[in-house]
Amino acid sequence: MKVLLLGEKCIPYLSIFRNNLDESWTISTWRPEEGSDILIEKYKTAEIIVTGFDAMNTGNVFKYIPEAKKLKLLQIPFVGVDWLDKSFIPSNVMVANASGHEIAMAEYCIGTMLSLALDLFNVDKSFRNGSWENWPGLTHTKSINNEIFGKTLGIVGYGLIGKECAKRAKSLGMKVMGVNRKTKKKLPSNLDWHGSTDEIDKLLKESDYVLLACDLNETTHNLINKKTLNKMKKTSFLINIARGNVCNEDDLYNCLKTNKIAGAAIDTWWVYPYSDKENKNPMPSNLPFHELNNLIMSPHNSSNSLESDIRRAEFMSKNFLAFKDNNNVPGFVFYGTGDKVEV
Repeated sequence: MKVLLLGEKCIPYLSIFRNNLDESWTISTWRPEEGSDILIEKYKTAEIIVTGFDAMNTGNVFKYIPEAKKLKLLQIPFVGVDWLDKSFIPSNVMVANASGHEIAMAEYCIGTMLSLALDLFNVDKSFRNGSWENWPGLTHTKSINNEIFGKTLGIVGYGLIGKECAKRAKSLGMKVMGVNRKTKKKLPSNLDWHGSTDEIDKLLKESDYVLLACDLNETTHNLINKKTLNKMKKTSFLINIARGNVCNEDDLYNCLKTNKIAGAAIDTWWVYPYSDKENKNPMPSNLPFHELNNLIMSPHNSSNSLESDIRRAEFMSKNFLAFKDNNNVPGFVFYGTGDKVEV
């Protein structure tokens, strides 16, 4: 089968694909700077297309999908596909995603929890600027460290990422709660309590750290809003690695600004470079989150590690082999709903 990798971001996958796939597989690449004419030419023979994020962002790769008349599988090299319009994809083309980022994202979550507990960034900034205001040798120290030992982590969306977070949190002596759409029949390992989303109030009220690791869908859109934020402890922190729109933008900003909760770490946003074509470096929100001193901000890079790329490539290799052998594809998401492309 013929596999086409789109974008520079796909290059780390090459050696793993070549190692896992035999000589019956042909792998080619395309970079956005090569232009649309070369892309269209390579589309004509591609049976599997892997869409690197840089290619999706700058290469307008979906516009030319109708030219890929032999396309059978569209491989997204990460999990989230809420942004993908099914009608752009022919109905005879399978869409699959890939996991492998869970460990990196779990480490990000633990890292931000510790940083928030220690107020690490503000302490560092203060000391760099020459102040000893946080030195415990003073009679009155501006801040005092918190510990996460004995605290409660509440995970909204207890999936692959949530499991890795729970594992690490338990090893640090934390209590861990989780919710999914439905309560699991058996309490998952590394959880002290599990409930359905109907019971989310219990999780919000008892958690010192609330981690959003859920899909964005009709039931989770604006799940975190003024009402749900008011359920949280004044001393608690919110961590969002899900999607920006899981949170109501205005409500979260106002909550943080008025210290209704202690702080947050946000990795997923409401504005991205691809959603603001006029500005190469847009602010990630229409509100001044960047002015808040109780917030850690990161550019949706919690999963961005070399090790994640390796695991994703291994996962995608399994997708390819299963697809070729007409077996269940581990990363299957859906088929497109657009018109079939006539060969």
